[in-house]
Parts: sequence; C-alpha cells; structure tokens
Amino acid sequence: MKILPLNPGTLKEAVSVLKQGGVVAHPTDTCFGLAGDLMNPEALKKIQAIKGRDGGKPMSVMISVLEQLKMKRYAKLDEFSSFVTLKLLPGAVTILLPKGPTIPAHYFPETPLVGLRVPLHDLTQDLLRAFGGPLITTSANRSGEPLCFTHEEAEAAFRKQTHQPDLIIEGVVNSRKSASTVLSVEKDHVRILRPGPITASQLEIILGVPVKE
Repeated sequence: MKILPLNPGTLKEAVSVLKQGGVVAHPTDTCFGLAGDLMNPEALKKIQAIKGRDGGKPMSVMISVLEQLKMKRYAKLDEFSSFVTLKLLPGAVTILLPKGPTIPAHYFPETPLVGLRVPLHDLTQDLLRAFGGPLITTSANRSGEPLCFTHEEAEAAFRKQTHQPDLIIEGVVNSRKSASTVLSVEKDHVRILRPGPITASQLEIILGVPVKE
C-alpha cells in the first residue's frame, strides 16, 4: 500500500495502477473513495475483498463530466430520467438507472440497474479523464466501519488488513460529508434510497418534482 502526495507523477502512477486491475483510494466530493477499472472483473473482486463485502451489494460507476455527455452508453434514459441527470450531475448524488450497453456483464448481473456518479471534485475528474474510462467506486472503508475523510484515516483503516488499496492519494475532505445521496428515478418523481449530503427539500427545489423517502 503506497501513499503519495497529489502531483502529476502520482496521477500517472494511479492510472497505471488502475489499468493493471489495481485499486486506488482518493478524496472525492463526499468522502475518501476506492476506485477500480469497471471493465476489469478482477478489479471488482479486489475492491470487494478490500471492503470485506460479499458480492451481493452493488457498487456505483463513476464517470467524468465529459463522459456525462455520452450518458446513454451507461444508462437507459427516458425524458424524465434525462432531466434528472442533467439537473443533478455532477454532484454528490448516485442515481440508479437501467443499465446501458457499455456496462459489462460481470458488473452485478443479478440487478438490471447501475448507480451512476459524476463527482463534483477536481482531483476525481482529473483521475477519470487521465484514466479515460469509467471506474467502479465505493467509500474507502471496511464494510460497517466509519467513513474516511483523510488519507491518514484511509491508511489506518486498511494497514492491518490482508487486502489493501494499491495506492492512496494524499488529501483531505474538509466538509466531512456523508457518502452520496442515492436516488432511484421513478415515473414522475425521485426516491431517496440512502440519505446523504443533498436533502429531499433541496432536491425538490432543484427538480421541481416530488421527492419521496
């Protein structure tokens, strides 16, 4: 488990780690996260081992702002869900949508849905652009344990574990928010499946539609 300061060399090394099926821990717009190559089934298995999580709980897919313009590659969108994603992304939300054609078969085949994230965070966007593709993402902590908001907390969470991230990028998430707000998009409203930084009242103001909890 290597810990490196943020600089162009670290970003280059992070991309190399990801392309080899490794896992990178990094600050995001909500908390420290784990990232791996969506297209590599071994990366998904490695993240699950690091989290100490079985294969039944899906993880989100993170894409860059540029890839958001190609959202239909990752999710099937109708008029309402297109409106919701346009209004809320990028931001501290994960939106559950039917899988699009780019989502690989090994990505949680038991569910027809994918949780999409477009983080509002410079480092994360730099990492996504440098990698050039979608990443699996989840919070950088062992399942059931507290979220991490600094690289020191992330290092402490994993240093005694058999399975560890290959690289931790130094940083601090000053806001110490919760993990992203998870939403499902229904016929004419959205539903909060996991509360997070963006509240129901804020969502109703942004979207102008009912938000159920």
